[in-house]
Amino acid sequence: MTAGLVLFLLPFNIAGSSEDDWRTGYIIAMLVVGIILLGAFAVVERYFAPKPFLPWNLLTSRTVLGVCLLDFCYQVAYYCWNDYYTSYLQVVYGTSIEVAGYINSVFDVVSGIWLIIVGLLIKRTGKFRWLFYFSVPLYMLGVGLMIYFRRPDFSVGYSVMCQIFIALGGGTMIIAQQVGILAAGTHDNAASLLALLSVAGWIGGAVGSAISGAVWTHTLPGALQRLLPAEALPDWSTIYDSLDVQLSYETGSDIRTAIIWAYAEAQTRMLIAGTAIMALSLGWMFLIRDIKLTKDQQAKGTVF
Repeated sequence: MTAGLVLFLLPFNIAGSSEDDWRTGYIIAMLVVGIILLGAFAVVERYFAPKPFLPWNLLTSRTVLGVCLLDFCYQVAYYCWNDYYTSYLQVVYGTSIEVAGYINSVFDVVSGIWLIIVGLLIKRTGKFRWLFYFSVPLYMLGVGLMIYFRRPDFSVGYSVMCQIFIALGGGTMIIAQQVGILAAGTHDNAASLLALLSVAGWIGGAVGSAISGAVWTHTLPGALQRLLPAEALPDWSTIYDSLDVQLSYETGSDIRTAIIWAYAEAQTRMLIAGTAIMALSLGWMFLIRDIKLTKDQQAKGTVF
């Protein structure tokens, strides 16, 4: 499983720097071998392992499958909107790296506080699936609104507003996913189930980063060549490669304005991709069983 994950995930990080991008031979080979090894892991778990990583009934459980698919799409959408965000804030709004970091941390701060409330709601109701019915659409709303508001002619406050929506929806999904996958198993399987959920999230994050990176590398250069004034066209490659060079042009100048709108074009396409993939979660959340979180069920199995 480890070998399969390494070979499957590594191409998402190195394909952009290879000679022929995704058409490079060793990139294709790693993907194919990685998928084969992950398939072999499933076969061994099903038919040969004397002590499986997870019981087969859990690996094929609709709740486990639904939660993992939901986390996968959530992470893809997250990295589609979050990658290059601090650079965007510095170039478009002229914020310092410190202020850009503060703005980018809105999700962590808001979701961290909101998680306490979500935990109390789960404790009070004894159920968790109902939380997906508002958190998934709310997360999609936040990412979708960024398509419209993450543009130079809107204040950065609108982007922060979208981040708050994303933090409330995403924070709710995070804890509901963990509770849901644990409720599907017993104490014996708690560590393995959380590891499986983490793997699904890491794969989603890698795919999301690959999508945002692909959009960036295939959109920004063309936008710069189309929007830059004639005197700056010979330097488009240098501008594309260096944030410091982008920030060196004075705000309000023709060159800086062209860079800003090129950023906006790339960001819009990233957000459209993230919103479209997150829409799949509207189906995944109905795979999850509405398990009652009773004390008797939580006490099954042994911790050690």
